[in-house]
Amino acid sequence: MDHVILIAPAGTSGPLRGLVERLASIGVTVTVVEEIAAAAEAFSRQPRPPAILLDQRDSGAGEEDDVSQVTEAVKKTLEALPHALPIVLTAGANAPLIVAAIRAGAGDVLDLLVEGTAPARAAVQRICQRQADRQLELSVMEEQRAIIEELLKDLIRTERRAIDAEDAIAARTRTSREVPVVDARPPAVLLVEAERRVADELAEQLEAVGVATFAYVSGEEAIREAAMLAETSGLDLALVAAQLPGMNGLDTVGRLRERIASLPAFLITSPGDEPPGASPAELGLAGFVQKPFADLAGVIEQIAERARESRHRTRESLYLQRIKERHEHVLERYRSLPRAP
Repeated sequence: MDHVILIAPAGTSGPLRGLVERLASIGVTVTVVEEIAAAAEAFSRQPRPPAILLDQRDSGAGEEDDVSQVTEAVKKTLEALPHALPIVLTAGANAPLIVAAIRAGAGDVLDLLVEGTAPARAAVQRICQRQADRQLELSVMEEQRAIIEELLKDLIRTERRAIDAEDAIAARTRTSREVPVVDARPPAVLLVEAERRVADELAEQLEAVGVATFAYVSGEEAIREAAMLAETSGLDLALVAAQLPGMNGLDTVGRLRERIASLPAFLITSPGDEPPGASPAELGLAGFVQKPFADLAGVIEQIAERARESRHRTRESLYLQRIKERHEHVLERYRSLPRAP
């Protein structure tokens, strides 16, 4: 049995009452509401999508304001009911208004003044069937998407194991100039600190917790070596002093990221440094580290943890890139599946 939801802000009167009575006489259940929100709630309770009747009899004969009013009413209805094909009810509408309603997404237009209520039955049955067909189509597509997503998960797990095996073999045979195997290396930090004593202490402590550390005394020197390090040894994080001979710390971080995009960075500050004037996030930094180190162990733990996190992201990015390269045709088919609005 078909069901109709009539959105009638001014209630049912005149031809609209006759329409409700005609539909009821042929076994169509009619629910009358005043607002779109109430229609959406009633729509969601029905197993078969009901037809939506949208009362726009006050829109006149299709003047510019009337066209805008109908267009806006249809769009608002579709925002709340994206799977509906609303039937616009008019009284003496002209061609521009009818065209505007259809272009806005209406499934049909019934002119109660010109056509009366006779075409209502056929229009309601046609729209209900179209909506039911669309609901079935979307349901099938979602089932297909769910199946493919499960297959992709299995594919990714299988590819991860294959990549790990390939990398284990490559780690035994690669030369020093080849791109590093991410899983085979420890997290790595690029340290730029002009005070040799501080640099040595940080490097020693980081190495002790399993973090490879490459130390430089100036930003220029670090920038010259950064690209090569990223290619041969891998880099996961930069730890840069704010005050350096020549190029300062923030400029050094910016130049490093020209070579290694999205490289996380901490800035080492001193009590005499000018305050940054912004939060780490606003400066594009992971955080600040202040000398002298009141809690060196805590600093080392924080840096090491962020380096491990960055290394993990690099590893995941590598997996995804390799899987995309190997199975681009499968991913392309998946992306081509339509999604429900």
